[in-house]
Order: sequence, then C-alpha cells, then structure tokens
Amino acid sequence: MMNLRSTVIRALALGMVALFASTSNNLKAETESAKNSSANNSSADEAWTEDVAAAIKSANDNDKDILLLFTGSDWCPPCKKLEEEVLSVPDFQVEASQHYVLVKLDFPQQTEQEENLKQQNDEWAKKFGVDSFPTVILLDKNEKPYAIAGYEDGGFQNYLGMLEESRQRRVVRDEKFAEAKDKKGTERARLLDEGIGQFREEIIELYYPEVVEEIVALDKDDTLGLKTKWHGAKEAEMRKVILTDMMMISRLEKPERAIKFIDEVLSQVSFPNNEKLAVYQMKLNLVRKLQDPGRVDQMLDEMINLDGVAGETKERLIVKKIYLMIGSGRDEEAIKLLEGSMQDDQNNLFLLMAKGEILDSKDKFEEAVKAYDQAIGGAKNAPDILIELVSAKADALFELNDEAGSLQVLDNFSDDSKMPADLRAEALLHKAMIMRDMKRVRQARLA
Repeated sequence: MMNLRSTVIRALALGMVALFASTSNNLKAETESAKNSSANNSSADEAWTEDVAAAIKSANDNDKDILLLFTGSDWCPPCKKLEEEVLSVPDFQVEASQHYVLVKLDFPQQTEQEENLKQQNDEWAKKFGVDSFPTVILLDKNEKPYAIAGYEDGGFQNYLGMLEESRQRRVVRDEKFAEAKDKKGTERARLLDEGIGQFREEIIELYYPEVVEEIVALDKDDTLGLKTKWHGAKEAEMRKVILTDMMMISRLEKPERAIKFIDEVLSQVSFPNNEKLAVYQMKLNLVRKLQDPGRVDQMLDEMINLDGVAGETKERLIVKKIYLMIGSGRDEEAIKLLEGSMQDDQNNLFLLMAKGEILDSKDKFEEAVKAYDQAIGGAKNAPDILIELVSAKADALFELNDEAGSLQVLDNFSDDSKMPADLRAEALLHKAMIMRDMKRVRQARLA
C-alpha cells in the first residue's frame, strides 16, 4: 500500500511540474507575441511621416521615390477603407517602404491639427490641385509626379502591384531620358517620346509640357508622326475655330475682303487636305460672286490639283468646272475639257453622266443614251448614282419617242430587290411622271 501511495503522489507531483512549465511557456509566448505586436504597431506608426521636407531629404539620401497620401482620416469613407485594407497593413508598409518614403497629408474635420501642419498640407494640396480624397501622388526624388491614384479594390497586394508598375514606368522614363541626353533631332525626339509616352494623359499634360514641346520642335516636319501625336488634337480644335471664323467672314464681308482673309489664313495655317478642300470651296463660292470666269477656272484647277484629291472627289470637281463653263457660255471649252478628262479615265461615272447631260442639252439623245449605258455598266455597286443614270436614260429614251423602252428601264430598276427600297420607289415615281406626260393618267396613278 505504501509503495502504491508513494507512486501516486510522485505522479501527481510530476504532473504539477509539467503543468507549471507549460503555463510558464504559454505566458512567455504571449509576452513575446505582445512584444512583437507592439513592435509591429510601432513600426507601422514609424512607416509614415507627416513632414514633407524631411521626406524629400530622406528620398534623396536613400535614393527612393515619394508617396504622398492626401486623406481625410476622420470623415472620408474611401479614405478609411484604403487605410484599413492597405495603408495600415504592416506587410504593405514594409514592401512599399523599400522604394518609397511614405508621407501622409491629413485633412481631418473632427480632429484638431497643429497650424503649421495644416498649412503645410494645404500648400501641397494646392500645388498638385488635389480636391478629392483619397489621392495618392507618386513623385521621384526631385518631386516630379509620375502617377496619380486613389482607392482601389483588391487589397494591399494589388496596391503594391500598382505602385511597382508605376515605379517601373518612372525607371523607363529615366533610362530613356538618360539615353536621349547626348542625342539630337528626331532620335532625341523618339527617346523622349518613349520616356513619357507610357504615362497617363493628364500626367503628361500637367507635368511634362516642356518635354512635349521639345518633342514637337525636334519633329517639326512630322517625320516620326510625333508632331501629330502630341499636338494633333489641339491643332484640330484650333483649326475648327479658324474654319468657323472663315465661314462667318465669308457670309458677312464683301467677297474680295473675305478672299483676302482666307488667303492670309492659308499662308499661316497648315490644313490637312480634306480641310483645305473645304476652305477652297468657301473661296470658290466667293470667287463665283465676282462673276469672273477666269478666276473661277483657276480656283477649280487649284482644287482639282490639290495633293490628296483623287478618285470620285476629283471627278466631281472636274464635272463642276465643266458645268460652270457651260453656264458661262463656254460650251466648246467645256466639251474639250470633258473629252480630255475622259481619255484619262474611260470608266469615270461622273464624267459619263456629265457627257450624257451635255448631249441631252444639245438634243443629241441617241449619243446621250450610249453615254448613260456606259456609265450604268460601271455603277452596279453604287445605287445612288445608278438611279440618276437610269432616270436620265429613261428621259432620253422618252425624247426619242421610245416610250416602252423608257418605262422598261425604270421597271427593271424598281423590280430589282437588291436595290434600296427608297430608290426603287423613286424609280416608280419617275415612271408615273413619264406616264402622265404620255396622258396615261390612270396607269400613272397606279404606278
């Protein structure tokens, strides 16, 4: 019995020792955990600074960039979310601090703030035009912005990814700028363009205008297309304003004064071909008011020979010149121009149509029909032109007393299901008018 009792007492004693040791270890672990947590919190507090001047010095001393956070800590919901999900996370602060000096510029509404701190924050907000929160601006150590962000979903890892992508764009900028340092001309322009071209448009517009101007100046002939790339939208807006001014002056001023103004603008502003053609059309309308056929011909020749004017546009201009020549009683000159132009292009629909109409006007209906037929053969894929040709041919056949042929031409078009419905209806209306002229009133109404 004594041996059993001794054994039990000994076992209980050993159990108590083990329990004490376990408790002691747990207390020690909890103490260490509390110390670590306290250290982390302390580290978290130390990761951010409110002193911008000190941050700039630190960035220069340690070759880091600067992250400026503009926040409303006690009133702004997205600011609080960004703080909770990203900015207060120790892992975020450790990673971000490797490349950035973290600066918090707070704009509280319910918390008192020292006057000098408030003044500093206001100055930096004004400097960058910050009027919404949260706003994060990334600067290089020379205080040059290269990215702007706000609250983003996805947690701190996503935010770290955004920061690193932005920083790499800054690295590329620096590499390209360094490479461009000893270069000249378009080669320097290309490198500068590659340096800033990856940044967002508002960043470039606000903080790199001098670089843009240098790029444009270096590529002044638009050899690389950089002048158009960087000034295209601005110049287009400017030309739009100038075109509006010219239209107003063309309506309000006397023709000679308006023409003089247009010529002055053309000598100073470089218009793309489509806009220059519109300017020439304004000028042509003014020249026609002067009733000087020679100047009208000269103006149309300038339009016809303008760089980039070709195809249908050029054909229409030639036809316009021909009609204006006929209108001023120069029929022989007009026909000579027509024949010469057709030798250059036998399949010119507009010239063939003009030829048919001129022959019509001279009562040469059989020749007119041949011209229309030739044009119709090339207009199968141009319904809007085809209906004009078909209608003109029908009129010429009617003048030749071929009434059946005239109506058949229009029926063929109106029965063609491939043609647009409105143009088929137009053919039926034309048929009705011809039938009315034939005194077939009932059939005309049916048509």
